[in-house]
Amino acid sequence: MLRQMATALIICVCALTALMTAAPTEDLYLTNATLVDPAARQLQRGNLLIRNGRIEAAPSKAPAGFIGRTLDLTGKWVIPGLIDLHTHTYGNVDSSGTPIDRPNPPGVAVRMLYAGVTAFLDLFGAEEEQFTTRAQQRAGALDGADMFSSLSCITATGAHGTEYGLKPRIADSPEEAIRQIESLKSRQPDVIKIIYERGAGKRSIDQETLVAAVSAARRNDIKTIVHVASWQDARDAVEAGASAVTHTPAGLIPADLARLMVARKVASIPTLTLHTDALQFVFDRTVLESPLARALTTSAVINSYRSSEIVSQAAAIRDQNDEQQTVTFKSVKAMADAGARILVGTDSGSIGTLQGYSVHRELVKLVGAGLSPWQALNAATTDAAAFLGRTYGVRPGSEATLVVLDASPIEDVRNTQRIAYVIHHGAVVDRARLIASKVAGLSN
Repeated sequence: MLRQMATALIICVCALTALMTAAPTEDLYLTNATLVDPAARQLQRGNLLIRNGRIEAAPSKAPAGFIGRTLDLTGKWVIPGLIDLHTHTYGNVDSSGTPIDRPNPPGVAVRMLYAGVTAFLDLFGAEEEQFTTRAQQRAGALDGADMFSSLSCITATGAHGTEYGLKPRIADSPEEAIRQIESLKSRQPDVIKIIYERGAGKRSIDQETLVAAVSAARRNDIKTIVHVASWQDARDAVEAGASAVTHTPAGLIPADLARLMVARKVASIPTLTLHTDALQFVFDRTVLESPLARALTTSAVINSYRSSEIVSQAAAIRDQNDEQQTVTFKSVKAMADAGARILVGTDSGSIGTLQGYSVHRELVKLVGAGLSPWQALNAATTDAAAFLGRTYGVRPGSEATLVVLDASPIEDVRNTQRIAYVIHHGAVVDRARLIASKVAGLSN
């Protein structure tokens, strides 16, 4: 009871703060833009009128008496905001996994927004910190990309998720899983994350506990994302009724499993950057020399991938990694071809990832796997937003959360890194101020 009262008090205080600090959104008129609609796969030259944080209309000219801000976007492309559906806001690690760049969650949110990642889903961290940060942000007291969170995760005693010094929600039986879900729901997690690795022969909750956790979440109208380590894990999660599975297991996906995902409407969050980008960081120097990568982490993190020891270790596994990447890409392509919904998530906070930047790398990987730039963009924007219950787009009625680019992401998906403006909830973001702020925690 005391815990519930404390939770209610925090929410009430944050709501009051929002009333005290919220400022009216500036009206915007975007003109002469190339509008990129990933859901419809359409390019259209046009204008957008933005009011009260939403796209109100697409008029041929500004309304009479318009006194807001006009942006002439001639030669620029407008996409919906980008989203990362699998991250951990404890920061960036070096090539050995040592956490040497550790902004707090508000700092990660700031870096994300600078990168055009306008929303993100944290899939496990320190529960109290997650809860408080999310509440403060939704009250308008913190800058940065919109934070969504699972707050914790459901796992077994001694299983994955227990090794980080954090306190996950332990469920060693169906009854414990139900109790944990009932306890978590009072804190309003945006999703429930479940760690399930039984098919991979690892310590894990069992299948009955998985089913109980997914069912309890569904009864409470909360989506579930299941971390898997084998295709059998994924099959069990799909049959249990999960909303999504995250990670791409080794080996080629069974064809019937891809069809089953479509039939059961289970999405895939492949986290290709996690699986394949660490060696790219080592061998393709252009990846970490990107101005966006340089802006989003410290030199110490980047230089850790340059040491002779790391280069030697990476060279020893390069051929094996290339073979695994080929199969991983084929699995993702098979899911997409079957009609499964692919959503962008990076598992940033892990080796081979950078907060914010890895969303752009995930787009490159999805296209490398054979998806079209349209499919990749949709996975990172409109579809990802829909998973969170948000309406991202470039048409009237959509949220005015947009990224303005200097070049076409359809011609080359890497152009999502060429950011001219970020528009968040109808306001143009001061990206220079954002990345220079102390909360960003950057000191190169």
